[in-house]
Amino acid sequence: MVIMRILHTGDFHAGRQLRGLDRTPEIQAALSEILSIARDSRVDAVLVAGDVFDTVNPSALAEDVVYEFYLGLREAGIPSVTIAGNHDSAERLRSIRGLLKNVGANMVTHVTPNLQDLVYPVQARDGSLLQVLAFPFLSERKLVKLADIAEGNVSAWRQKYQEGMNFFLRRLSGFLKPDAVNMLMMHLTFDGSLPSGSERNFTFDITNSYTVSSRMLPEALQYVALGHIHKPQQVSELPPAHYAGSIIQLDFGEAGESKFVNLVEAHPGRPIKFQQVPLTSGKRLKTVRMKLDQIEQMDSLRDFDGLLRVIVELPAGTGAAGLKERVAKVLPNALAVEIEISQQDLKSKTAGRSGLTDIELFEQYYLERHGALPGEVRDAFIEASRIITEGEDT
Repeated sequence: MVIMRILHTGDFHAGRQLRGLDRTPEIQAALSEILSIARDSRVDAVLVAGDVFDTVNPSALAEDVVYEFYLGLREAGIPSVTIAGNHDSAERLRSIRGLLKNVGANMVTHVTPNLQDLVYPVQARDGSLLQVLAFPFLSERKLVKLADIAEGNVSAWRQKYQEGMNFFLRRLSGFLKPDAVNMLMMHLTFDGSLPSGSERNFTFDITNSYTVSSRMLPEALQYVALGHIHKPQQVSELPPAHYAGSIIQLDFGEAGESKFVNLVEAHPGRPIKFQQVPLTSGKRLKTVRMKLDQIEQMDSLRDFDGLLRVIVELPAGTGAAGLKERVAKVLPNALAVEIEISQQDLKSKTAGRSGLTDIELFEQYYLERHGALPGEVRDAFIEASRIITEGEDT
């Protein structure tokens, strides 16, 4: 029995900046590593589950890194299917879709009323067929409009995002083939998924109705390749649905997370074999907390080969002037230095705020962040307060 091998990855976020540091060279190293894994594993196809870029207007370096990856797949004779994610510019990717197709990189950027546009058959090395249902990121607002065009019940579409997604998944199930390996790829939030700290802005999606659940997935699917959540995880057993996760630790919310690509072995009509292949590229990230008088005792962290986020706990009223330079002298690998007022002092400080004037509150704030309030800044604040007050009285 011939086995088909598929590599699932995504969430490259090429062009990502972290506190002013361009992570693209690290992402380039990770993509080179993924290319080597694909070659060595002799995969028949690569599925890229969205967020190829970090912004809708990526840098030239970010584009160069991503397109070199696709050219590398072409040289290895490995076709790919990629969907647009919420960070990508779907229009920008669509504009080069024809060029990418010439190197075996199939780009799916938009959901259209003609769902045949989302079906990508890929021929494996042995001639067998991989049927990929490729569903790019689709916002709720666009979903409602498309449902109208596709002759759905518009009043029902406006009730819940899940109903709209359920409609499209049912329609897509009609394109599954019994003699093929059938896979679905989506960029969205799956019910029950666990975010990394970097996805705090996804909290609304995860805790409300803008999710997809396993009961919506067609039973004939053999694997569901997911993107959007950066933490690698399985979110459904039948059919098996996995997030591959991001390919490096993108920000300090992902500190300590291991990164992988998913390698899937499949044969038509049979259960898959699943393997996580670890990635080693990219700098490790770490957050450390310390009190003000502990900074000079932290020189052991000099040997940490990644990037540090340093949180310094300060007593209320302590000036922070020169703090970053002091930390950098001990820890040159500190990318970010943040201040946190001790909780005990914060409670007493909050209790003591009642009755203070605006200028007294500002003086207290400035002292905690920067040190003593300069006279000219104090005068400017008083003048600004006067202008605002006079404007409210007129």
